[in-house]
Amino acid sequence: MTKLRIGVIGAGSIATAHLDAYAAHPDVDLIAIADINLDRARAVADRYGAARAYDDAHELLAADDIDGVSICTWNDTHALWAIAAIEAGKHVLVEKPLSRTVAEAVEIEKAAASSDRVVQVGFVRRHSPNCQVLKSFIDAGELGEMYYAKASLIRRMGNPGGWFADK
Repeated sequence: MTKLRIGVIGAGSIATAHLDAYAAHPDVDLIAIADINLDRARAVADRYGAARAYDDAHELLAADDIDGVSICTWNDTHALWAIAAIEAGKHVLVEKPLSRTVAEAVEIEKAAASSDRVVQVGFVRRHSPNCQVLKSFIDAGELGEMYYAKASLIRRMGNPGGWFADK
């Protein structure tokens, strides 16, 4: 199997979860880090063994030796970078939220539909064992017809309030 060659856009705190996972995966080569702070991009690239660091993510997206990117930037840039990455021919893992608006999400969907790239939002809970068991019950019809659901949010580090928890 050929290794998946990855670039990460954004070297802030959430990028650590992506970088740790890539570093632990035997079928991934971490190629480059881009961040508006070049010193931080270089430090993160050095820490994780990435060959290159950029202060302009467009340069990372132009690289032919990168198959996919993780977008770990501020929320207000997720749509911008997701669309740019798809248009550059990269697979995309974008942190949540996907976008600020439905219109932005639709633009990402259009870009993805016109490409052969995989685009995934980092909803980590959907892959957790308890969610997979619940999904298997639903798929098997064991819960009957679903007509109502209630959800709440839990944050292990406390609720920061403001926009982060504003439904």
